[in-house]
Amino acid sequence: MSDILVLKDLKVRIAKSELGQHWINNPLIKKDIWLAEELGYSKEITQAYSTHNIHFGNFELPWLKLLSKMTALTIMKQRYSLATLITRISYLRQLDAFLIDKGCINSGMLTNTILQEYCEQGNSRQKQATVDFATRLWKEEQWLDIFFIKSKDRSKKTTPQNKSIPEEVLHQIYENLDIFPSEIERFFRLQLVLGCRIGELILMPRQCLKSENGNWFLLRWIEKIKIWRFYQIHSSVAELVKEQQKFLNNQSSINAEFDKLFCKLSLSSKHGVKKARRFETEPIYFPQVISSSTIRYWINTFSKEVDLKDKYGNSFKLESHMFRHTKATIMAYCETEDEYIAAVLGHSSLDMLPHYRKRSLERLEKESKTKGYVDMYGRITSFKPRKRRYEQLADLLKVSTPLGECHRPTMLGDCQYRYACLSCDHHRITLEDKPRLEADFKSLQLDLSQSKSKGQERRVTEINRLLELIEVRLNGLKDLQNIKDK
Repeated sequence: MSDILVLKDLKVRIAKSELGQHWINNPLIKKDIWLAEELGYSKEITQAYSTHNIHFGNFELPWLKLLSKMTALTIMKQRYSLATLITRISYLRQLDAFLIDKGCINSGMLTNTILQEYCEQGNSRQKQATVDFATRLWKEEQWLDIFFIKSKDRSKKTTPQNKSIPEEVLHQIYENLDIFPSEIERFFRLQLVLGCRIGELILMPRQCLKSENGNWFLLRWIEKIKIWRFYQIHSSVAELVKEQQKFLNNQSSINAEFDKLFCKLSLSSKHGVKKARRFETEPIYFPQVISSSTIRYWINTFSKEVDLKDKYGNSFKLESHMFRHTKATIMAYCETEDEYIAAVLGHSSLDMLPHYRKRSLERLEKESKTKGYVDMYGRITSFKPRKRRYEQLADLLKVSTPLGECHRPTMLGDCQYRYACLSCDHHRITLEDKPRLEADFKSLQLDLSQSKSKGQERRVTEINRLLELIEVRLNGLKDLQNIKDK
């Protein structure tokens, strides 16, 4: 079948589909260069990503070019970020070149085997995600009858992706943050404390603070759900924002009309001589939106400049998004509810939290049937020590004690409660510890009676405190047993 007939048949199928009937006559379909603003992305967003146009001119297969344009409109409709749109069209363009090289010029020749071979080449995970999204869309809309089987990512088993910053690296970062230009330093400090995406910080307005009833609130753009929202923040975070506002006010090149919290900066001299060495020269500031590529370049060169090392002495490549993951992982470690983590990070649903601990009452009850814990306050928890918790936060290790388990992270140094587990927040017990606790409770009651008869007041006070701590735990174990018996 000729290319003309294939393309004509594809257009008919698209015109009959639910999505295609609205888009097949869209003027953009006839263009090979689309303005990002035509797709609904603001001028500020395009400046932040240093991308104003989406290019389709390099596609050689007419049917794949048309499908890619329809895919781009779908990505826009589903409110994905401009970065996602750019990435997916780029991989579809690479697929076009791959198919030409393989001699697969007809859509009927496109098979799962061919697609799998394409995905196995560099950046396989992102390629696979793009192909999976596109082929599911094409099949659901009946544009192309293709079935793609998403393969398991074997790389996860051998080289797990490190999305959070290890404790020892985080210390090195904090010790060296001041080598950044002051604006960039504040950018990364805010990203870590807020858990923002790069684009959200770039678009943060200059006048983003408000104070009500002694509390501070910060206006944030939530990229996933495309809304502005005020979040309550600590006063020290407000001070950091005010420092940046004052910094902009003191820059003669930044007038009051520039409405973003972070501005463009450059190391080029006023006379155009390139290029001064980073971290040694004060940049020149401009009343323009800073780009994400600038942020990434600064953080990449920072890793080399301070020679970041992990605990094994290997070089550590820092990426901006790691600050966001570290914020989330620390919150998860502190047993923060998933709903709150999702709100802070700006996720549109709990399904967007695959890297962090999911927790709900239903899951708590389910996990309690296998291995439930009770803390020093008698609360039931499903918290379990995982060895990669802070190589996604810290290397949490479980330590056995005479009464239960210590879940205290080793990164915190020597334990001040070495001989007082019952008074420690990190102590956990299970139903297996109940007999020993009950035996200790009876023994302490006997000691209490003897101490009272001898008039040992300090000993009586101490025994009563220990009895209360054990009794609270025993009551928690009763609740845990009730859950298991349901």
